[in-house]
Amino acid sequence: MVNGWIKRTELSGQNRVAALKGTVESLSDEDKLVKKIIHAYERRGKYGRPVKKYNDTLTVYFSIQLTQIMDLDEKNQVLSLNIWDQYWWKDDHIHWNKEDYGGVEKVRIPYDKIWLPDIKLYNYADLRLEEHRKPLCVFYHTGDIQWMPQVVYRSSCLIDVYKFPFDVQNCSLKFGSWTYNGAELDIEFYEDRNYIDLTEYIESNAWQIIDVPGVKNTEYYTCCPSPFVDITYNLIFQRRATLYNYILILPCVLLTSITLVLFWIPPESPAKMQLGLTEFIAFFVLLKILEKNLPPGTDTMPLLGTYYCLNMIIITLSSFLNVMVVNLNHYGATRSHFPEPFRSGLFNYVAKILLMDSLVSPLRNIKAVKNITTGGSIQDLQADKWNPDPMASTEMLVHLQKDLAKTGGPLFAIDKQLCELRDFIKQNRRRLFERDRKEMLMKEWKAIALILDRIFFVIYLIIIVGSLSYTIPVLTSDNGQNTTALAVAMGKSV
Repeated sequence: MVNGWIKRTELSGQNRVAALKGTVESLSDEDKLVKKIIHAYERRGKYGRPVKKYNDTLTVYFSIQLTQIMDLDEKNQVLSLNIWDQYWWKDDHIHWNKEDYGGVEKVRIPYDKIWLPDIKLYNYADLRLEEHRKPLCVFYHTGDIQWMPQVVYRSSCLIDVYKFPFDVQNCSLKFGSWTYNGAELDIEFYEDRNYIDLTEYIESNAWQIIDVPGVKNTEYYTCCPSPFVDITYNLIFQRRATLYNYILILPCVLLTSITLVLFWIPPESPAKMQLGLTEFIAFFVLLKILEKNLPPGTDTMPLLGTYYCLNMIIITLSSFLNVMVVNLNHYGATRSHFPEPFRSGLFNYVAKILLMDSLVSPLRNIKAVKNITTGGSIQDLQADKWNPDPMASTEMLVHLQKDLAKTGGPLFAIDKQLCELRDFIKQNRRRLFERDRKEMLMKEWKAIALILDRIFFVIYLIIIVGSLSYTIPVLTSDNGQNTTALAVAMGKSV
């Protein structure tokens, strides 16, 4: 029985060995290479650079391929990009003769089983711990290794809103090793692609790419005495302003036109004040829409926002002027005449220049009325009508009135009535002259207010034309698009 048990044990052991041999022999050449490479890294470790000597410099060839501009958060100044990274480096310990392995030229190895370069995005602005979607690494029989992870980068970007909504943004992506200096790990452009590859780029509805240059830098940092190497790509792109033309630009042009009409409404009309306040609110609403697209606490005011504020200031001043005109229209009669030098300058020169001569021509002779109605001139006006004998003395008239008073009779009654009639006519003439004086004062002050309103209209027109002459060329200026470099980045023949 013991001998039988021993024989059965030997047979089972032989069967297991044969089974293992069969399993090993059933592996493909690719599987054998994968096991060999993983075993080599397990034996050697995956935390040291794959170089033969410590002083050797490992060169990593790097490039990025942009597939989509996902978002530009102006509020937080964060740019989100969908990118394919491409890394190439060489492992001096891994290579094989492809004829010995059935012609296998390359195999795939999990990324967490081997050494990876610690190239990071320096200006990242991400709350996530990992931004890579890490795929397998491709090992070639020459020892070259290719790794192409899919990445969603969120980088910080200083937003320039001066030309909004025709703004051009320049966002940089700075890549470099986080722990290896330039003597330990060098970075070069893969296939001399000193630009962002756009061959797989999906056009954005919001942004148009202008240029995508890249440059290699060597910098010293305060943490370390040795220089570090990095590659910095600049993504220069412009906002597509088609939507904003209808939301911000067209309403602005229409409101500016209505503001010009505002100065042609009669100053005493309440509609002028109402229209001015309505336009002020409309520009304020446009300014709030503009503010939603700006970074908080920005130190640069958009040129379009400055134009909005300029219109709001002018509308406010126009409203103050309107109130002044209404006040002069109602209370001008209680005021004195406008100072003569200023009055003469406005009526004789400014009014002619502003084509308002027909308005002020009846008021140029108001000085004669003013002389008539000053002091006691009314009492002396046409005094001969009430004194039939200008040469008669006052004493004779006094004695005559006394004699008539003593004798009485119809002559005294007639004289008394004539005196009352003369006093009534004098008072009535004084009232008429006072009314004419007030009316002329009101017309004078109203004319002055209208001239000032026309002056303010001319000033507003000059400011608007000047601001538009500066704003429109600046907003729509050519940004010098480098079509040759962009065509190369997009894989087109130049």
